[in-house]
Amino acid sequence: MSHLSRIIKLLAALFAFAVAAAVAAGPAYRVIYNFTGQYNEPGGIGELSPGVFYTVVAPAAVVSVTSQGVLTALASFSSICCVIGSFPASGANGLLYSSIQEPTIFSGYVFSMSMTGGEQNYPTVGVAPTFSGSLPDGKLFGLVWGFANSTWSLGTSDLQGNVTTFYQFPTYDRPNVPILGADGNYYGVDASYTAGYNGIFYKVTPSGAFTQVAALPFIPTAYVGQGVVLQATDGNFYGIQSIGLGCGGQKGGVYKLTAGQYTLLHSFGCHIVNDLIQASDRNLYGVTQGGRFFSLTTSGVYKDVFQMTGYDGLGPCWLMQGHDGVLYGATSGGGTTGSGVIFALDLGLPVPQPQALRFYPPSGPVGTAVRIWGYNLLESTVAFNGVPATTVRHSGPNYVWANVPAGATTGPITVTTAGGTGTTKASFTVE
Repeated sequence: MSHLSRIIKLLAALFAFAVAAAVAAGPAYRVIYNFTGQYNEPGGIGELSPGVFYTVVAPAAVVSVTSQGVLTALASFSSICCVIGSFPASGANGLLYSSIQEPTIFSGYVFSMSMTGGEQNYPTVGVAPTFSGSLPDGKLFGLVWGFANSTWSLGTSDLQGNVTTFYQFPTYDRPNVPILGADGNYYGVDASYTAGYNGIFYKVTPSGAFTQVAALPFIPTAYVGQGVVLQATDGNFYGIQSIGLGCGGQKGGVYKLTAGQYTLLHSFGCHIVNDLIQASDRNLYGVTQGGRFFSLTTSGVYKDVFQMTGYDGLGPCWLMQGHDGVLYGATSGGGTTGSGVIFALDLGLPVPQPQALRFYPPSGPVGTAVRIWGYNLLESTVAFNGVPATTVRHSGPNYVWANVPAGATTGPITVTTAGGTGTTKASFTVE
C-alpha cells in the first residue's frame, strides 16, 4: 500500500469517527434565558435580527433576548388596562409592530418599536390586530378583533397603524390567525358557530371571497396550538388537532390536508401538541405540552427527538428555526424560577435556504432602492443579474433592501445566505 493510500484511509477513518461521535452526541439543548418575576410567561418567539429573539411577556411587555442570554425591554404597558395583541412582527421599514387591546374602554391601537426599544403609538382605531405575517407590499396581515361589533375579521395594517379589514367572520366564530398561502390567498382554521362549533379549514382571497376548503372532523378547543396551520414545501397544509376536554373521544394529533382531504398523520393520544413547523430538512417538527420534541415526515413517519425536564422549561411551548439552522423556542413555565425560558435545540439541521419571491419597484435606474420580500432573508447578500449590490439593509427575516449597482443589467435578483441562494422568477428591468 502506498503512503498516499494510507493517508487517504486514515482521513476516511477520522471522518467516519467524527460523524459517529456527532451522532452519538445527540441533540444539544441549552437554556438561553431563564425568566424571573419581573418578566415571565413568554408567548411566541421570532428571530427578527440575527441571533436576537423577540417575545411578548407578562406583565404586558415586549422584550428581546440575544443568543448569549442578554435581555432588553423594548416596550412596556400597564397590565391593568392593556393586553398586547400579538408577538411583534417586522415591518419593511425596520420597525417591529404589535397592537394593544384596552378591554375596559373597548378600544385598541397599533404600536411600533425599533429593534432596540422605544415604542410609538398610532391613533386609536377601535380594533386590535393579531399580526401573523408580512406581505410583499410592505403591509402586515392578521386577525382583527372589532370592539364595536365583537367579531373577528381578517385584515391588514400599513406601517402607520391604519387597519383595513377585508373579511368578517360570522358572529360567535372563533378563528385562529391566518397564514399567507403560496397562491397569495389566506388560509386558516375556524371554530364555526354556523357549523355547530366544528372546525373548518377556510380560504379567503385578498378581496374577501370566502371558501370552506374542508370540514375538520374535530372541535377546536382553547388549548395552545389549536388552529396552528402551515403550508409545507409539498404544497399541502398541515395542522394541529387539539384534544377534547378531558381527552374524551378527541385525541391530540397532527393532520394533513391534500386538496381538502383530511388525513390524521399521527395521533398523540391525550398529549397536547403546542406547536408545529417545517424545518430546513423538509420534515415537520413539533413539541407537546409535556415537553417532548418530535419530528414527523410529511408521509407520517414519527421520531422522538428530545424530552424536556422541568428545569429545561415547561409548556405551553412555541418553536421556530433560526437562521443558523438551530431550533429555538419559548416556554411559559419551568426553568430555574418557574417563569419560563428561551431555549435552543441543535439537531444538526441545515441552514434554511433563502426564498426571494417578490420585489418592488419592478424597474428603475442604477441607485434605485428595491424592496425584496420572501423568507429566511437574514444576513443575505443581493445581486442584480449577477452584479453584487454594495448597499444592502435588512428589515427582519422577510425583507431586504438593495440599491441597484452600477453595471447591473436586466435580469433576476438573487439573494444569498449561508443556506444557499434564492432567485426571483421575475426579472428586474434596469432603465
